[in-house]
Amino acid sequence: MPPILRESLEEEAGAALRADTDTSSLTLTLLGAVRLVSKSDELRLRNRKARAVLACLALADNQELTRERIAGLLWSESSEEKARASLRQVVHELREVLPEGALLAERLTLCLAPGLLRHDVEAVLAALAAGVVPPRLLDAPGLAERFLDGFDDLDPAFGSWLRTQRQSLQERLLAGLERLLDDGQAARSAARALLNLDPTHEAACRRVMLDAARDGDTAGALRAYETLWNLLGEDYDMEPSAPTQALVAEIKAGRIAPAPAPAPAESHTLPPKPPAQPGGTRMALFVEPFLEHGVADDRSHLVRGFRHDLIACLVRFREWFVVDGVVPGPAAPGMERASSRYAVSAVAYQSGAAISLVLTIREAGSGVVIWSERSDIDLATWFDAQRELVRSIATSLRGHVSAARLASLPLQRGVALAAHDRWLLGQSVMRGFRGDRYGRARQLFEEAIAEDPTFSPAYSSLAQSYNGGHIANPGSWRNRDTEARSLALARRAVALDQVDSRAQLVLGWALALAGQGDAAAPHMRRAVKLNPHDSWTLISAALYHAFSAQHEEAQRLAETALEMALIPSATFWGYQVVVAYLRGDDAATIAACDRAEDVIRTLPAWRAAALWNLGRQEEARAAASRFFELVRAAWVGEGAASEQAMGRWLLHQYPFADAASWERLRRGVAGAGIPAEGIAFGQWYEG
Repeated sequence: MPPILRESLEEEAGAALRADTDTSSLTLTLLGAVRLVSKSDELRLRNRKARAVLACLALADNQELTRERIAGLLWSESSEEKARASLRQVVHELREVLPEGALLAERLTLCLAPGLLRHDVEAVLAALAAGVVPPRLLDAPGLAERFLDGFDDLDPAFGSWLRTQRQSLQERLLAGLERLLDDGQAARSAARALLNLDPTHEAACRRVMLDAARDGDTAGALRAYETLWNLLGEDYDMEPSAPTQALVAEIKAGRIAPAPAPAPAESHTLPPKPPAQPGGTRMALFVEPFLEHGVADDRSHLVRGFRHDLIACLVRFREWFVVDGVVPGPAAPGMERASSRYAVSAVAYQSGAAISLVLTIREAGSGVVIWSERSDIDLATWFDAQRELVRSIATSLRGHVSAARLASLPLQRGVALAAHDRWLLGQSVMRGFRGDRYGRARQLFEEAIAEDPTFSPAYSSLAQSYNGGHIANPGSWRNRDTEARSLALARRAVALDQVDSRAQLVLGWALALAGQGDAAAPHMRRAVKLNPHDSWTLISAALYHAFSAQHEEAQRLAETALEMALIPSATFWGYQVVVAYLRGDDAATIAACDRAEDVIRTLPAWRAAALWNLGRQEEARAAASRFFELVRAAWVGEGAASEQAMGRWLLHQYPFADAASWERLRRGVAGAGIPAEGIAFGQWYEG
């Protein structure tokens, strides 16, 4: 790297770090040894768990956690009484060391004073968001693994939480650096930093090789390639991809031209990059100020906190823009991106030991109220009730707003619709795994993309149609072309909006179906983290984990999704069928089948397998006959819908990661009378 460019990068990164810490009086180091500094003086915390509590508070939303959550993380193997006593001792030490008023200790919660404490993780992420690669990412390999270094053995629950946090940080750092790979000036340092985080990152390695070759350092380029070759061979038993091998061939042949020298008068200062904004027209959802009647002054903050949490939850649903404020006129700036406008309003009033909230949502143009709900929250259980109520309201709003908008659309062909409305209509058309609807849905998604090429949901939904097309169309098969098309669309969706849980989820499924289950896992985890309030995200992720033989996680997500869903649909129960069967719970499989009502044509086969496993042979054969009946009626395969062909089609559909789970299904359906001879694990394609 040219020294002047390196100096510019370090100078701007340092400025970003200073800007992110100068406004607070305390700085906490989390990457490496945990240190607390006040200006230039270190404040020493003797107890490791005191440092851990401070770290957890610094990382939490609003820097606030319940005492119950902290005790569960750090004293998971102690009794509740002992855990609370130990936490009180830690709180006492923190109060002795921290400035007066820094730690707000309530009966149920612990909270840091607003704006008092900053930490180095947010500083590093802020620098990346500003288009600058912090020097720490260039100098230290495996920086994410140094997060809270030495705290792994503090408590089993804390160790599990720490592993999750490190993985999340790794993904955020990788995503931030990958965005800079296309930035002309920052790309060189971003590539080096990426290899520090992930030495097998091929795109970064290619950039390092290319930079070295253009600098005339052919040996350095070949060294980078050799390192990648060795790592991939040793760790994954694979070779670098075709683009990487093609580049090394170009370098060896001397066909990479040297880069032109920079003009001396050119400024080397890197302007900060504005944060990417999700494109596309969407519904606009305005959360108006809540009205209060008779709420005591010392309780008013609860209503404001509720509204803030509701906004934070609604933002995670990418169907709409969320605006904090009243509905403006149609000509207001930004309204050209709103396909429709809705307003959420609420009235809060106190009665004794409870606060009642009456929420309504109305269409802004007509004033028609499309949804209303009243909730009474007892003050003694406010925080627990608030979390559940916010999640319930967000899910409810999603369904009611989308349904109201869909009902208002002109559905005649040829009528001009906004990109968002075409997508919304396509989503409605595609529901139910019915292949005859998929063609129309794809047409709508493609029209939405043509209308607005920056609208991420249209790409992810089109990819979703390819992911599930072979299930919706009995007799069709998974194939490489479809997988490649789905992957390209899903990656485009993520590139356009990385915080859309749907885009991450669809990319995870596209990778899993393409046989890249390990690469799919981070996207599934990110989808759940981006929108833990969406029952569909959770049940879909549960299904992935079930096919990956991670049955405890699959069950946990499935149960959470079921608790969250207000009225689970038949398709929702269909997913529960598969999760239950693959974890070995045949009784739960049959119970879920009863609720799913054959919404997916393959469900009778899963019922048949579960019944056969339970020794109920006659019922199993009847369920197998029902499977043949449903599939034969919708068969689109080139050959006849023989029982052998239907059995092979069934067993080729799913992205099983291990042979044992697949074999359990094969053995069950074969026992029930669905032919499964001559079919082997891994034969996912026709021929």
